[in-house]
Amino acid sequence: MTMNLTRLLQTALCAMVLLCTSAFAQTFKMPCEVEGVIPAMDDLKIKPQKVVIEIQSMGKNIFLKMNGPEPYVLIANSLATEEFTGKNLTTAKEMGAFRKHKVTGAESEIRIEQATVIVTAFTDTTYMGKKVRVNITGPCSVPR
Repeated sequence: MTMNLTRLLQTALCAMVLLCTSAFAQTFKMPCEVEGVIPAMDDLKIKPQKVVIEIQSMGKNIFLKMNGPEPYVLIANSLATEEFTGKNLTTAKEMGAFRKHKVTGAESEIRIEQATVIVTAFTDTTYMGKKVRVNITGPCSVPR
């Protein structure tokens, strides 16, 4: 049964990648339940929340956006602009993107593991007046 579920999730993620590569830049939405931790503040845990990850692909670029309450809002993509550098982190085992602000140095990254459909992400943000990195992780589900 577990093998069938894993196979189903792998097939769904592959289908998602194919759908995202169309010329119309369709957005695939994946719900996740995530929890954040701030290592610089003695591993302060942030209240778990439900978020939605939007996945989009245009040409060679991948766009990932985590939508939820603060601090669970972040964007990562492979597009390079005047303000940001980006990197596509997608491999055979995971989908991901990284973004860095050229002036402030603030970074964000989102990775989704294919086999387990678990998201790992981080973002540099200001929390309680201090610049910190928030590490985010949690399981996602592929919509049926």
